[in-house]
Amino acid sequence: MRFGLLPFLLAGLPLLTLAADECKGAPPYDCAVTLIQQGRFPAAVGVLEKLTAESPRNLKALNLLGIALSAAGDLEKANERLRQALQVDPAFLPALKNLSINEFRLGQMDQAHAGLETLLKASPNDDVTHLYLGEIAYGAKQFAEAVTHYEKSRAQVYPVILHFAECLLETGRKKELSAVLEAIPEEDVEKQFQAGILLGKAGAYLEAAPYFGRARKHATDPYKAAYDQTLMLIRGGDYPAAIQLSNELFTAGVRRAELYNLVSEAFLKAGQVERAYASLKSAIALEPAAEDNYGDLTGICLDQANYELGLEVVNEGLKHLPDSYRLHLQRGQILAQKGFSDESEKELETASRLSPTAAAPYVSLGFAWIQRGETAKAVEVLRARVKGNPDDFVLAYMLGIALNRSGAETDAEAKAAFEASVRLNPRFSRARAELGKILLRSGDVGGATAQLETAVQIDPEDATAAYQLGQAYRRVGDSARAEEMLTRVVKLRHQRDAIDPNEEMKSLFREAAAPGGHTAVK
Repeated sequence: MRFGLLPFLLAGLPLLTLAADECKGAPPYDCAVTLIQQGRFPAAVGVLEKLTAESPRNLKALNLLGIALSAAGDLEKANERLRQALQVDPAFLPALKNLSINEFRLGQMDQAHAGLETLLKASPNDDVTHLYLGEIAYGAKQFAEAVTHYEKSRAQVYPVILHFAECLLETGRKKELSAVLEAIPEEDVEKQFQAGILLGKAGAYLEAAPYFGRARKHATDPYKAAYDQTLMLIRGGDYPAAIQLSNELFTAGVRRAELYNLVSEAFLKAGQVERAYASLKSAIALEPAAEDNYGDLTGICLDQANYELGLEVVNEGLKHLPDSYRLHLQRGQILAQKGFSDESEKELETASRLSPTAAAPYVSLGFAWIQRGETAKAVEVLRARVKGNPDDFVLAYMLGIALNRSGAETDAEAKAAFEASVRLNPRFSRARAELGKILLRSGDVGGATAQLETAVQIDPEDATAAYQLGQAYRRVGDSARAEEMLTRVVKLRHQRDAIDPNEEMKSLFREAAAPGGHTAVK
């Protein structure tokens, strides 16, 4: 916990304003109070040690000595004095409160919790007690209990207001969040920034952006908050606002490659493809050895079928980064799209050597071999890759595709591959569509229909799933739904062919190349 201890400990002390020379003639207890209030803790400890030696049952003096030692940082010794006071009178609550707070600071949560609960029975509305009990519950991830205590410690909760906000999120009380976070003064840069992070993690991107904006306004170095504000606007889908903010930063002289890279996403999603290109080119100029800028620009070129520019960019990137797995992979993809199959295969094999466990090169190579009629080679290599990477759903899917194309006498192995892909990623509609096709072929119309309906629900634009589902409906005599599906197929295939006939292969490649691997979805 980051809030200070001393304000809570001093809260019950009388306000004395004795000058140093007056303190010499004052009663020792009053002198010690003055010294503590002046921050002269060692001097206060000296006065109080003498006083408690003379009066070992003086509860107020023992408690004040515990306060002085706590403020001086000697918590263990402070607790000895506070326990001494409680031995004299177990019902002396000021000593119990200070002892419990110290135990909390020392990480002795069970002892602290027991003491605070005792305090709460005696004083049910004590806001400091509720605050520390809230922190103990927060640390134990008992968020609902923490919220209950925080709500009863409103006067003291500000130092841990972000914990309070996090607990509201965790307990589904997002609507109450604004009222809590609005208590953060605009000039409290750190809490404004942390509030933005909290909301961003919760997926409340547009709500997070203004907190980063206020942090930016008052920060000594506003760039980090400005970057995060731009990121939140993009994630929240407010692309014009993100573009406007980045333009303000560029006009103010901010020249950061990462910012140009970030705003390229806003341009792209706003349909301003040329400006996305230009933004990434600026990023490359600022950081010519940064892989992401080349890779992201090449990725846009692949998506836009701008292969000439993509090849130019990736070739330039490889001059600076000759061992870049990502750039060799993208170069292989571009060359495949341009029809240079031999050169493409060499690039993809280079990528696979650079990253032996990655799936994307083998997905692309599998496509290339299948298209060239080398399905046996595709099956052999993909079997080995699946064996070495059993948690990769894209590799399992590609093995199933290769087996289907190889003219295997039985569907059993292909079916097992598609089942594995579905198990590893239940949201991967392509594997469900292929599994449904095999089940339909084997006469399991019910199983096929279940897989295909799920596939169409996950991806309404999956023409393969829609076509197979139409066939399944026709098998059971549901001609109306069969016709509906087949009409959808005609429309989808017309749209896809008009956009890019290789979209299916490119989409699968994006799945395989996605960061973080393709392990089972939990």
